[in-house]
Amino acid sequence: MAEEERVEENNGEEREVSVPIAITPPEHTKLLERLNAMDERVEFVAGELAVKQGEKIGFAVGILYGLIIGIFIYIIFLIP
Repeated sequence: MAEEERVEENNGEEREVSVPIAITPPEHTKLLERLNAMDERVEFVAGELAVKQGEKIGFAVGILYGLIIGIFIYIIFLIP
């Protein structure tokens, strides 16, 4: 990208327009790297917590389904 552009106005004259350039200081890039590393850790921990919660809920649902099926089987064998 060029630092300057030529823009033609309606009356036919040309003028130079400078394009602003942003330079990031090294502290800013270091800070962004640290923030990205911390974000990865937070996402990992949040994922692990979600997995543990899912295991607990899955265990409770499995116990309930097991009890219901056990009761139905008991009733089926009790009726004849």
